Amino acid sequence: MSLTAADTYLSGLVSDLSVAFRMFSNEAAKLSALLARSEVPVSAENHYELRKQCTLEVQAFEEYLDRKEEIFAYLNVESRHS
Repeated sequence: MSLTAADTYLSGLVSDLSVAFRMFSNEAAKLSALLARSEVPVSAENHYELRKQCTLEVQAFEEYLDRKEEIFAYLNVESRHS
């Protein structure tokens, strides 16, 4: 059984989605660890690290959502969040 160009493209999209989700998951775990270690009140240094990690997590999540939407568009399926 040979793969068509469409099958290969979709496979690449799914692979990209998987990588994006893994990146998001890793960034979320890092943020969780930072929050667990943070003291009250939060020092300026810890505040900076938390903000930086929050930004990285959001960027990774946006990448995941972009890949998901790309798959939906390719399959001509409407996203539940549109």
